[in-house]
Amino acid sequence: MLGIAVLLSVSTVLPTTLGGAASDCLQPPVSGRVVAPFVAPACPYCPGHRTVDFASVLGEAVVSPVAGTVAFYGFVGGRLYITIDPVDSATFAPGTVVTVGGLLLDDVSAEGPNPRRGDPVRQGERVGDAGGWPVTLSVRRPGTEGPYLDPTPMLGRWRVAARLVPRSGRWRSTPPRLVCPATPNSR
Repeated sequence: MLGIAVLLSVSTVLPTTLGGAASDCLQPPVSGRVVAPFVAPACPYCPGHRTVDFASVLGEAVVSPVAGTVAFYGFVGGRLYITIDPVDSATFAPGTVVTVGGLLLDDVSAEGPNPRRGDPVRQGERVGDAGGWPVTLSVRRPGTEGPYLDPTPMLGRWRVAARLVPRSGRWRSTPPRLVCPATPNSR
């Protein structure tokens, strides 16, 4: 007699690291959905939305979307930002920077990330906490006036393998893995 199996949809919290290994794409900085997509401006000074904004919860861990070196960590317009130079990346052109904004400033006495310029960061490493407002992600080409790129095609997607659950109900979930798009357009 054949047993009946149930296909489970696993809802899981995203891991905060990728085991130290950098991937070929950007890891979403938080687990929230996209609330505001990238909208390219018609010209360098024209209006547009140069970031992808993710929903976040106050105090949620914000992770580095890419491995590299901290190029900037500070306030811009009253919000805390971290800019990472993915120096050892084959995916990003030299000088391209990735910025995450909408972080809370950690208490200096607390044990939390307080990155400084020049500090190395791994992809998936916690770099701060969300402030409860949208967390922004942007990618900028080399040069101070370099154009912003749409980070959406560079974003990896978290995938959890569907598993058949035995009749006994005993099963082990597999950790989600970051699946990168076939052709990142960062160069």
